Amino acid sequence: MEKKIFKIIFRCDASPDIGLGHLIRCLSVAKELQKQNQIIFATTKDDMISYIKEVGFKIIFKEKGETEEKYLKRLNHIVHPDIVVIDKKYPYSIESLSDFKQNNIRVIIIDNVCEGLLECDEIIFPNAHLDKNVLKKYLSAERINQVKTGPEYVILRDEILALKEKINNNLHNPQNIVVTTGGTDPEGVLLKLIPWLKEMKLKANILILIGQAFKYKNELEKIIINLPDNFQVLPYSLEEFLKADIVICTFGVSIYEMIYLQIPTICISHSRENAKGAKILKERYGTIENLGFVKNLTPQNLHISIKKLLENGTYYQKIIQKCNDLLDGKGAKRISNVIIGENVKL
Repeated sequence: MEKKIFKIIFRCDASPDIGLGHLIRCLSVAKELQKQNQIIFATTKDDMISYIKEVGFKIIFKEKGETEEKYLKRLNHIVHPDIVVIDKKYPYSIESLSDFKQNNIRVIIIDNVCEGLLECDEIIFPNAHLDKNVLKKYLSAERINQVKTGPEYVILRDEILALKEKINNNLHNPQNIVVTTGGTDPEGVLLKLIPWLKEMKLKANILILIGQAFKYKNELEKIIINLPDNFQVLPYSLEEFLKADIVICTFGVSIYEMIYLQIPTICISHSRENAKGAKILKERYGTIENLGFVKNLTPQNLHISIKKLLENGTYYQKIIQKCNDLLDGKGAKRISNVIIGENVKL
């Protein structure tokens, strides 16, 4: 019996202010579904749509001044989808999704707490740090237990999965610290870290990776003048993580990528919401060195964490062991099955 071909809309955005995370994970799931289904991305116009175009998915843009509610109705009218996947932080109401439900369209919301959860067929939080208490405002205990979340639902890019077997967890001499603050770095965390790392006069090599859509390129140019010889400023490349003994990283998709690669990581959060998530992740699994919200960060705390990882071999290996097997890399496949309603155990 042939599988049904579904028309699936992915509603997500990417921009210098919100970053690339929502888009990148939707692309990973969409790639799992594209062989058997018709995929359409619904998004705002931004330079970062190049990521969608590279894969060849059709795009329907949100028009300037168009409300989210009107946009969803227009998508429904144009596409007549079977499934709508929404990965966007927005206060969706029951009414805003009712047009889909009246037409028997399957609705999935990813990583968003809003009234619209009551209209969803599936709710997915693709992370290992969800505090389920935040769902009690809208969902019953029974419904909360049906939410798809946890390490098994963490979405990882194909490129990260391919990198795993190349990783060697033996310390280099001199040691290498890789610094990445995401694709856009909306809070300019890197602008704070570089001067601090320079003042520490570390013997380790410092590899600073700049995201393609980094928001503060002009400010960065001024900061990187006359850096010491052990500093390198490079375009973001996954290959650089093969050299990493530790990573300094902002909370988000990259943190889970480092956990999967078993690279001990110092986590800094762009926002208070992310800081709560990082705290939960640390308490549950002990897989990161968590430094909390960037606005509360001090150079002293950062220096202590760097020394703790690079000079305490027992602690370093303990972090690696805790990362081992937490993530199996099948999250995108599991979520693709959830989206089309297949109950397949992986």
